[in-house]
Amino acid sequence: MPSHRRYSDYDNLAWVYNRHWGDRFLPTSLAALENLALCRVPGNASILDVCCGTGQLAQALTKRGYRVTGLDGSREMLKFARQNAPGLQFILSDARTFTLPSGFHLAVSMFDSLNHVLALRELAAVFSNAHAALLDGGLFLFDLITEKGYQANWEGFSGIVEADYVCITKNSYSQAERIAKFEATIFRLEDHWQRSDVVLPEKCYSEAEVRSALEASGFVNIVTYEYNGESGFKKLTKDSERAFFLCLKP
Repeated sequence: MPSHRRYSDYDNLAWVYNRHWGDRFLPTSLAALENLALCRVPGNASILDVCCGTGQLAQALTKRGYRVTGLDGSREMLKFARQNAPGLQFILSDARTFTLPSGFHLAVSMFDSLNHVLALRELAAVFSNAHAALLDGGLFLFDLITEKGYQANWEGFSGIVEADYVCITKNSYSQAERIAKFEATIFRLEDHWQRSDVVLPEKCYSEAEVRSALEASGFVNIVTYEYNGESGFKKLTKDSERAFFLCLKP
């Protein structure tokens, strides 16, 4: 991948994302972290939030006493992250190409952020970068939407209507390509009405593909879960709509 490429596709959507979606997955993210990872790291652990978005998770972890560094490819998303979690370090960098010294007890990537990585070799690069940034014995926790999840939830239109903007979204999934698309058309009133269009593709990976890429990157003790707000965490099955992966840098 050329070094100048940085995933900035969220730039035009950042302000809408911050208002409506930035904390939408926060309860699930925190439940996963508390049950699977935070109980296994020091109380003041250093945490790397890969694809941190608008910073709501980083803010929540900081309030719990953890030392958090956020990383994202979208300059606009990081503007809101710095407002939401002032005083934290946020790094503008692509998850596929970042390099950080080995100083973190835990790396996380939540809310299907890594589904935006569209090639398995590039997903493996993310894993290698996270592995390099972890201390020996460090943990990596992330989630991915499964094919069942895309089939069940990624069809149809929705909309947001406010006095100064309208956002219309469409979700779709191609089983043949294993590619999902989130498409948004936004009309925003500033001096006049302005239109912007955003298309965000996501890739569906099998559990076997992800495991293979993690192992090739040096991770061990790979375990997978699904999560339901009512029943909690349980073993991943073919009917699971979201997969949580937890693995160890030995």
